Amino acid sequence: MAALGMLISATAKSPTQFTAGLAIAGWGGGFCQMAMCSIPELMPNRYRHIGICLSDGFVFVIVIFGPVVGRYAIDDGNSWIYIYYGGFIAQLSSLIALACFYFPPKHPRGVMWTEAIRGLDYIGTAFVVPGVCLVLVGIINTTYMSTSDPKVIAPLVVGFVLLVAFGFWETLGNTKYPLCPPRIFRSHNGREFTAPFIVAFIVTMFYYGLNVIYPTMVNVFYLTPETPRGYELALSLPGNIGLVFGAMLLICFGDVLRHYWWTLWISWAGMLFWGGMMAMVTPSNKGLMIAFAFLEQTFFGWAQYLSVAFTQLGVHQHDLGMSGGLAGVARYAGGSLAQAIYVSIMANAQSARFAATLPGAAIAAGADDATATALLAAFPLGSAAIAEIPGVNEEILAAAGSAFQWSYAHALKITALSSLSFGGLGLICCFLCENIDAKMNQTTNVFLENDVNADKNEFH
Repeated sequence: MAALGMLISATAKSPTQFTAGLAIAGWGGGFCQMAMCSIPELMPNRYRHIGICLSDGFVFVIVIFGPVVGRYAIDDGNSWIYIYYGGFIAQLSSLIALACFYFPPKHPRGVMWTEAIRGLDYIGTAFVVPGVCLVLVGIINTTYMSTSDPKVIAPLVVGFVLLVAFGFWETLGNTKYPLCPPRIFRSHNGREFTAPFIVAFIVTMFYYGLNVIYPTMVNVFYLTPETPRGYELALSLPGNIGLVFGAMLLICFGDVLRHYWWTLWISWAGMLFWGGMMAMVTPSNKGLMIAFAFLEQTFFGWAQYLSVAFTQLGVHQHDLGMSGGLAGVARYAGGSLAQAIYVSIMANAQSARFAATLPGAAIAAGADDATATALLAAFPLGSAAIAEIPGVNEEILAAAGSAFQWSYAHALKITALSSLSFGGLGLICCFLCENIDAKMNQTTNVFLENDVNADKNEFH
């Protein structure tokens, strides 16, 4: 499905076809993402964190080269189609390799396909999927609608009602294979799986938070029409290089340092600290912000993948698919929620600040009240609308531009500080997590059917 979606988008002749291709590719990609469960379980548990990082290895290439390739594709006409043809080739190659070389146990839990399909949690799915989508729709709508608008309130209310109903169903229903079995959340008073799950949910919020904050800084403060493309592309790299660097540090030194509980909360505290330091943003402190972005993502790279290891090791191996699926949901749902929240906060804070400061700045530069009011209405529409306002000169435009930049600096500060509330909750959950040092041993949980140790498989 992922390969088919890429091909549909690459050959798209209309926005509808392109969007449909992305939806199909995303649906297939959700299944592919669960490879994060498969790779670590084929390795000794001692190296589980390495397996998790390796399963995201291609992502490391994408986050570094993706912005560069994307910018060239945007600037060079129709060359964007080759990105999707490349995705199609990569997915097809993966499919062929899996068919040729990957032979996992056919029934790793001893459950036949027919029985598994009959016992799936269809009712729970019907509650949770639209519930999550509606909550996200409601949050995103706040970026351009009043919070009292029915199009904001209705999706939020219905979405949260569905999520509450999902919780009741998972607790009281009798589905044979529930999506979220209460027993794994209750294990060891929630310290074995629930706390790591919350950590995995929140940690991705810092990645998406920075990917709202930092690109906005670059576009509003650092780029001009005269900025060379090479320099523009270089500015896209600090955070993503930091993420890969942090993951590499975990691969190289995680097993050396051990003490995984300590390294989890230390890396989380570092991520929280440097994420909060992004609130020091001004239109002119570019070097400082680049350094903070790199450091925040370095700590994030370690914390993210280690949190997934905690989540995976919080259940019995037979439940790894379930915990891996929940960890994937935590990563992407947390990221989607964070992006919606941060975009909403930034948009509302910036528009309110700009409306409060632009008239005063324009009047101080020589504009009258009518001109300042007209400028406030025309500024979001671009230079053509501003040029039609009588009485606007270079001094007034400079003052308006400065007010615009400082309104973004204020909005970015509020957005960065808002991440501290999520990070504080996550840090508490890090302390509540059980130490996994004893579980990081030489035990290998799964052997392939074509492996020399295939006879050690419990189920075939």
